[in-house]
Amino acid sequence: MNWEYEAAWLCDYALAVVFAASAWGKAQAMTDMRMEMKAYGLISATLVPATAWMALALEWALAAAFAAGGTLEGIKELAAIVVLLGLTGLSWRRQRAENEKIGAGGSADCGCFGANHPLSRRPLLRNAIFVAIAAADWIAERPAPSGAGFAAFALAVASTVWLLEAYKLQKETGERRGKNGRVAG
Repeated sequence: MNWEYEAAWLCDYALAVVFAASAWGKAQAMTDMRMEMKAYGLISATLVPATAWMALALEWALAAAFAAGGTLEGIKELAAIVVLLGLTGLSWRRQRAENEKIGAGGSADCGCFGANHPLSRRPLLRNAIFVAIAAADWIAERPAPSGAGFAAFALAVASTVWLLEAYKLQKETGERRGKNGRVAG
């Protein structure tokens, strides 16, 4: 493999983790997600539940597309850039509104991944970084993954999302999972 292939796989990996962690966090708190969507006031209250489920499905689809490695080239990157820019606009709008209410500073995190998630911090900067990663991924070329390579890649993505969720659980409750999978205090 050359450096371009390795960089492209790393971009796919990062974006698969981001979209999977975001979708997982939203799936765990759909009521909170619907309340957030309603608070923006951009869609009618009757459309909020359907829009929340569509947003969740879109994030899962993007996570799966990036976890599949060298598939859907060009399409998944463009979709990710559009979604990330849209979410960046919403985050910027929200921070501006909060600054008007409480003064300079606004919200430093978005809760996009759930409360206390390490990826919920600094949404504008975070999204700018992931737009740059998606753009780099868009121009990089790589061969399609083999069966074993795809399985290993998908397992690595799932493992990272699990580790992020375990970190979030520890931050929220002070608890961690033991070797047997049970929560240990």
